[in-house]
Amino acid sequence: MRNSEREAAAKEAADAVRTITQLPFPFEHDDLGPIGLELGTGWGDVLQVENPCRIRLPQIPGFSRLRNLEGHARELVVGRVNGKQVIALRGRIHLNEAPDDNTETLKMARLQIEMLIQLGVKNLILTSAVGALKPPTAGIGHVGCDQLAVGDICVVDGFVTLFAPQMPLWGGEFCSPEDTLDEHLQHFARISACGLGVHIGSHVMLLGPWFEGRKNDKRLLAQTGAKVVGMSGLPGACVAALYPGVRVLFLCFVTNDDVEAHSHEENLARAKASSPKLGGYLERIIGRI
Repeated sequence: MRNSEREAAAKEAADAVRTITQLPFPFEHDDLGPIGLELGTGWGDVLQVENPCRIRLPQIPGFSRLRNLEGHARELVVGRVNGKQVIALRGRIHLNEAPDDNTETLKMARLQIEMLIQLGVKNLILTSAVGALKPPTAGIGHVGCDQLAVGDICVVDGFVTLFAPQMPLWGGEFCSPEDTLDEHLQHFARISACGLGVHIGSHVMLLGPWFEGRKNDKRLLAQTGAKVVGMSGLPGACVAALYPGVRVLFLCFVTNDDVEAHSHEENLARAKASSPKLGGYLERIIGRI
């Protein structure tokens, strides 16, 4: 897809949101602009959005072929959180959703971010559910003091991209997604913990939807320095990296450790059970931006 076609698609999607909501994006006399949210499993279930306007994603041009995915609402929510205007994606498009139509999936994965940027988003919060990785041991019997447990949150400060699938970028779009991760936003995330187990660390992305092997893969992935492994986040940061001035905060909720048997159902249940604290955490961060 040429740049002109991509830009036209993002503008058409953003214009449709303006028409449906009857709101003037970007907002006049608002240097901050709306805060963009990409809400992963559990993160948006109880987020307190004032006067929300909800739009089903398939109503927006470019998303008509979107499929249903368990645990994902597939909607765009516009409103206010803690006094700030937000545009929230509830149910992002994952790169592993349609292996029989990879090109269309890549287009939608990119469009969901560029649509937000077209609507004036300068601060983008990405969220997801992830698995924890055990830090490499320093010796026999040593236990890493900074190992994440189920229920903890990882504020991502770096990416391991060696194992990542094809990103929604086209030839010549050289960028550094890690450079979008903003230290000021990370600071807000740290001081908003209020008793939550919040850690700082790197994220490694695998395509999925299969889970990584516990016996060998997790040990290898931990050797890269990553603290968590997941199937999303990096694509959004890659697209945001094409737009100077867009800052990214990537937050991950740990749903499983590095040794237990994988269960998608259990991961969903744990994320949903923690929705109240995740929603409150997001609200505190948004209030500081």
